[in-house]
Amino acid sequence: MVSMFVTTSTIYMVFPLFFEEYGMSGTRIGLLISIGTFAGIISSIIAGKYSDSHGRKPILFAGVALYAVVFFLFAFMEKSFMTFAVLRFVEGFAFFMTPVAITSMVADTFPPQQRGKAMSLYTMSNGIGQFVGPLLAGLFLESTSYTVYFMACGAFVSVSAVMIFLLVKETRPDHVTELHKTRSNHGINLKTIGSDIKSLGKYVAIFFVAVLIYRTGNTMVNPFFSLYLKQLNIDLSSMSYLFAVRAMMTLIFAPITGYVLDKWGRKPTFLFGMLLLAVTMIGYRNVFSYNSVLMIRALESISNAILMTTTRTYAADLMRPEIRGFGMGLYMTIVDESSTMGALVGGWIKDAFSFQTIFIIGAITAILCFVITLLGIPEPSEVKPEEKKKTIISG
Repeated sequence: MVSMFVTTSTIYMVFPLFFEEYGMSGTRIGLLISIGTFAGIISSIIAGKYSDSHGRKPILFAGVALYAVVFFLFAFMEKSFMTFAVLRFVEGFAFFMTPVAITSMVADTFPPQQRGKAMSLYTMSNGIGQFVGPLLAGLFLESTSYTVYFMACGAFVSVSAVMIFLLVKETRPDHVTELHKTRSNHGINLKTIGSDIKSLGKYVAIFFVAVLIYRTGNTMVNPFFSLYLKQLNIDLSSMSYLFAVRAMMTLIFAPITGYVLDKWGRKPTFLFGMLLLAVTMIGYRNVFSYNSVLMIRALESISNAILMTTTRTYAADLMRPEIRGFGMGLYMTIVDESSTMGALVGGWIKDAFSFQTIFIIGAITAILCFVITLLGIPEPSEVKPEEKKKTIISG
């Protein structure tokens, strides 16, 4: 996945500037970003259902291969709002299939007492991509064009598709395979989806609400961060280091988070990460120099490394293997939907108010998530097995 994350890590850095160059306003840029995440709402559910019924590997390969194709289309197709909208939809549909398959594979392979460290390895692969991608993108775009950049991204992601096809093995447990043979004739419909949602249980539902709230506030910031830096008169090369620092913090703190998760638990780690995120959102309101932005960015990146690893592990622990693919797909749908709302509302707030307002909202939503988790969600190891199995999957 590293070669894929090298390109995905530059999307929020490059696309707002790319769209602005072709005459898109802040509101339209927000809409284009949200279209990609909206597509993920659809593809995450489909990927989750089919990863349970048909296997994790086919979903992973299909998502990465389609994602590679989209970069070539960005390079050669017409540069208009409608074209960008269609390509963003296809891009988001493809990309958001992959974390559903990957997180299900990790949970399939490792027992709960090792799952935090294992999930941190996936987060670290993301971190490597985040470190290399922004540094290369800044230098790359200053010496060449967006067309060449998109072609290089397409070729690089194609490497991931080939590696997955040749090297990755299926991880779906045998008993899950046998179970879903009895459901193969049902496909995807409201009846089976409703049954699956009920079988996830109340703690998963509460956790999803908490994640939706925090992600909505946080994704008002991410799509417009490069425009915020531009407003502070920070050039593209300097931006690259601010985006790369997130990767550096991920590489350092993801494995530490994995160790802490397995030793001290999911809930306290999650709560600490959420508090740190709230502090950094407030911190962005009080930065005026490159060094102060760099310091706050580093702290925010630490919170991101903690929360990326912890939310995936927390969610996977609360789910049963028989429905884990669907559950992680629904989790990704929640993440996608929050990103859609965040990008849409964030673009409007940027145009109507200011970045300062966006940062305040980001802090408030993080605090709300902290309170919901503190009061409503137990440590997964404390949940009794029968509470995870309130509803039996219908045949």
